Amino acid sequence: MQNLKDNTPLKILLISNHRRFKIYFRAYPWARELAARGHDVDVMCHADTERWKTKVERVEGFRIIENPDLLFGSLRQGWDPVCALRRRYFLFKEAKNYDIIHCLDTRPTVILPALSYAKRNNTVIVSDWIDWWGRGGLITERRPWWYRQFFGWFEVFFEEYYRAKLHGLTAISQALVERGVTLGVPRQDCIVINGGADLNNFSQLPSQTDCKKALNIPIESKVVCFSGLDVLIDLPLALEAFKILESNRQNTLLLLVGPTKKDIPDAYKNLIDSGNIRLSGPIEPIPYKDLKNYLPAADLFMMPYTNKVSNIGRWPNKIGDYMCVGRPTVSNPIGEVKRLFEKYNIGKLADPSAKAMAAEMDLLLSNKSTAREMGNTARSVAEQKFHWPILVESLEDWYYKIIANRNKAVTTES
Repeated sequence: MQNLKDNTPLKILLISNHRRFKIYFRAYPWARELAARGHDVDVMCHADTERWKTKVERVEGFRIIENPDLLFGSLRQGWDPVCALRRRYFLFKEAKNYDIIHCLDTRPTVILPALSYAKRNNTVIVSDWIDWWGRGGLITERRPWWYRQFFGWFEVFFEEYYRAKLHGLTAISQALVERGVTLGVPRQDCIVINGGADLNNFSQLPSQTDCKKALNIPIESKVVCFSGLDVLIDLPLALEAFKILESNRQNTLLLLVGPTKKDIPDAYKNLIDSGNIRLSGPIEPIPYKDLKNYLPAADLFMMPYTNKVSNIGRWPNKIGDYMCVGRPTVSNPIGEVKRLFEKYNIGKLADPSAKAMAAEMDLLLSNKSTAREMGNTARSVAEQKFHWPILVESLEDWYYKIIANRNKAVTTES
């Protein structure tokens, strides 16, 4: 293990449980900004569809290592034991001397090869925590009952067991830091790194008029937008809130970016048929880089965030996109969202009911000056507080701290 100064370039491995298309929310911007700061960064992720060959690609100054996976669909998120072995083989064969390995989850294909390689090389190894899955979290909403009954314990085990066995913890929310501390992670070895605002992806936005024309939306229509490229657990509340809003306002549309017709409950399909709900298209998933062609059509964004364990523990990555576009957002006072909206005037918090959310949206659509002020503030907050280079600077400082602490512990032990 090297004794590193704070300005020494690091060799960093970010090892993810996500498929390639999903790394743009965290691993990709981390790697891009760390590489821009002079570090040698590799991102290991699952291939979107490849089942046999490992692909290595260099982009924006860092490497992406796509590992094949024998499973299908949502199971390609860290559960394939063959993938775990392939990753271990790749790491040991290449034998790169990393200064720190950051596990962006602790599922088997992440933690097992990473921990094996870190132990052999005495490398600092830490984990990241972005979702509250077990113990009342997302598993209760995104897995069928039979899966929860027979395999829920397995997910909880891998979510929790290894946290305190590593050298530190990054988390997307304060709630997950607190959960890590209860599992035995020293508080001084933890840091909150919220989701960021990817201004690179939203640097040149079409005007609202041009965006509406491209999407065949009448120019005079007021547009409420909900985006969801992955997590749609609060979509029913968004639909009900819009149904109430639409009944009281003419020429108001709901633009759904990400959800397709199969995600819409039957009770709301008539709004699609009438043209009051517009879908972004049949593509699943919509490439992240294409969001800039849809979101600027909005007059405001709707982000239901109800009072449930999964929401308290996570951070809605879409809020970074909304802030980049510079429109106000109507959401609910839960977890990290409550703290964000109370600190910055970027939108309105409503009780987590369809009626309350519809009322707040109606007020914003009726008050252009307030909506414009909030939208301008949102863009400013994105630029000054949540721009990825700013967040990654904190991550980089934390890396040096964790490595220094580990070096001191090794010296003391010897």
